[in-house]
Amino acid sequence: MQITIKVLKGSDCTLEVAPTSTILEVKQQIETELQISAANQKLLLLGRPLNNEQTIASYPNIKEGTKLNLVVMKPCLRDSIQRGFRKHYPEQQAERLTNEFMTDFEKKLNEQSLDDLERFADSIVSRATT
Repeated sequence: MQITIKVLKGSDCTLEVAPTSTILEVKQQIETELQISAANQKLLLLGRPLNNEQTIASYPNIKEGTKLNLVVMKPCLRDSIQRGFRKHYPEQQAERLTNEFMTDFEKKLNEQSLDDLERFADSIVSRATT
């Protein structure tokens, strides 16, 4: 059956899905079609999020021609860092480097005082306004 994916603040795409397809499989199709990571997708039907493990058939309101809304969530810092490492390193090494980076980043962030953070924020704001 064909369903339409409506990207909020974006375009539509039509997918061919089977009743036995899981929502995660649909998200993977969307990733291939629209280059939006499945991890950053939230599919909604009638305003309610769909569960990755459920099949299309488990949602009786999904039938031929149904429109699902896709909300694209911003990736977290960790995902962005790991995606960068994956471009240059094998998966296991990228995971290890990401973990080391995040540990070091959180340690250094915790060492900062509120005054340090305020100065940092002020410098960013002043650069943005010039």
